[in-house]
Amino acid sequence: MKKISFLLWSVFILAGCAGNTGSPSEKRTAAAGGAEVCIPNKNILPGTGLLPKVDDVRESVIRELLVKAAACLPSSYEHDGIVFQNREDFLPRRALGYYHEYTLAVPGRNIGDKPVAVTVGTQPFMTGAISSPRGPERIITGVAGEIYYTPDHYAHFVELRIVR
Repeated sequence: MKKISFLLWSVFILAGCAGNTGSPSEKRTAAAGGAEVCIPNKNILPGTGLLPKVDDVRESVIRELLVKAAACLPSSYEHDGIVFQNREDFLPRRALGYYHEYTLAVPGRNIGDKPVAVTVGTQPFMTGAISSPRGPERIITGVAGEIYYTPDHYAHFVELRIVR
């Protein structure tokens, strides 16, 4: 785990992310053809941990995902990094483009798997069933470093704080 974190952190530094805080207008910019281009965001680097604690393997998967997202590293899922529109206003209102979403792919979970229990801090949740390659679990990040975990495809959100 430490080797992976060090490697990802090294890639982050080499990508030139260390000084960028990523304001809402800078986070994503239009490229030729209207495609979004990722602007690195050090505000979502996971530090030494997350609070509240997420049980099982999810916490380490979330931390690795945040390092990759912060450095704009490629993802296995085409839709990772897209703007989360917050249509239902479950999260605090921000300008469009402030939040971005990422797939939380939990090892050992596959299409057809039923919901499973997951505990965040002391709060129990049920994940959604896995009916597509992306599954139901997502991480939503905000430009200023906010991190939200949804175990059930936007039905519930838990804010995670970075421990530095």
